[in-house]
Amino acid sequence: MHQMSRLIRVRHTDEDVQRRGVNIILMAAGLHIMALLLTIYAGFAGRLSTQVLIPVAISLIVQTIVIVLARRGSVDLAGGILVGMAIVGITGGAIFSNDSLITPMFLVTPLLMAAAALQPVWIIVALIGVLTGMGLIYTMLLPVTLPESIAALRSAIFVVSGLIILFAALIGVLISVGHTHLQRRLHDEVKRANLANAELKVLNEELDRRVQMQTEALRKTLQELEQQTLHQDQLLKEIAGQREVIRELSLPILPVGREVLVAPLIGALDQERMQQLQSQVLKRVERIHARLLILDVTGVPIIDTHVAQGLMNLVRGLRLLGANVALVGVRPEVAQTIVALGVHLRDVEVFSDLGSALQRAVNRTGARRDFSNLS
Repeated sequence: MHQMSRLIRVRHTDEDVQRRGVNIILMAAGLHIMALLLTIYAGFAGRLSTQVLIPVAISLIVQTIVIVLARRGSVDLAGGILVGMAIVGITGGAIFSNDSLITPMFLVTPLLMAAAALQPVWIIVALIGVLTGMGLIYTMLLPVTLPESIAALRSAIFVVSGLIILFAALIGVLISVGHTHLQRRLHDEVKRANLANAELKVLNEELDRRVQMQTEALRKTLQELEQQTLHQDQLLKEIAGQREVIRELSLPILPVGREVLVAPLIGALDQERMQQLQSQVLKRVERIHARLLILDVTGVPIIDTHVAQGLMNLVRGLRLLGANVALVGVRPEVAQTIVALGVHLRDVEVFSDLGSALQRAVNRTGARRDFSNLS
């Protein structure tokens, strides 16, 4: 099958030319087979002579030339030769055989071949050639020896044959024109499809470019966000460290002498600050083996039940460590709040100011020399 397609391949870019070329090659190959079959028949019938061999040889040579021209792309020339040889062959055969009744009817065959192989204009030319051949047969084979009835039949055959030829030519032209129009429409559609594909390709490339740009922009944005996140993490760590420093500074625990600690409290005491105060005080007392902690609450604006309970828990913890607690800076409103809350400060010494508390600590511990530098 592949070898067959190679034999009938037409070297041309136009699809219509390729179609007509393939038709010409197939018709020429069919004429080849018919000529060979005619030769074989003549040989078996005992009628093989030069009158048969010469036309067959000419037909084989001409059809071979037609096939070669069609394969090379010269389709119009090959089709013209094919149709022209058919007209000449049928006309010459009728004239040489003196047959003006049957043979002229075969002149419709070249028109059918022209419809399959030629363009509409050349079909008209083929029609003119066929009508010319019919005229030659009609004029050259005068019915001088024919009876009147046969002559009338001959005229009727020529009229009918002519009408059939005209009708066949019309059908061939219509088919060829329709096919040509269809080919043009298909060509236009293919052209539009190619343009649409080209535009789609451009759009795809533009879309790819935009996607690439957006991806690059997103990548840069992501990098910036990552850098900002790292910077924010660093800031959060710094803020956390600063908060820790602030917390430590907001709850200072100052050593006064070897066994005395002073803790001046400033600001409101919430649960977190109370826990931090308890933790820091207990650790410092244990580390230096302090005997007295002076809590200065002058800077504490409000002492409620929660704060008072926290202070009492701190006092209990310090007593367990062997240290006493002195409370300094209790304002009148704070004292009223403590009394109203029913908080008992039996284990806590209370002083009006820090100086009194420090003097009491000096007298208790006997560490006068440790405080000699405070004056």
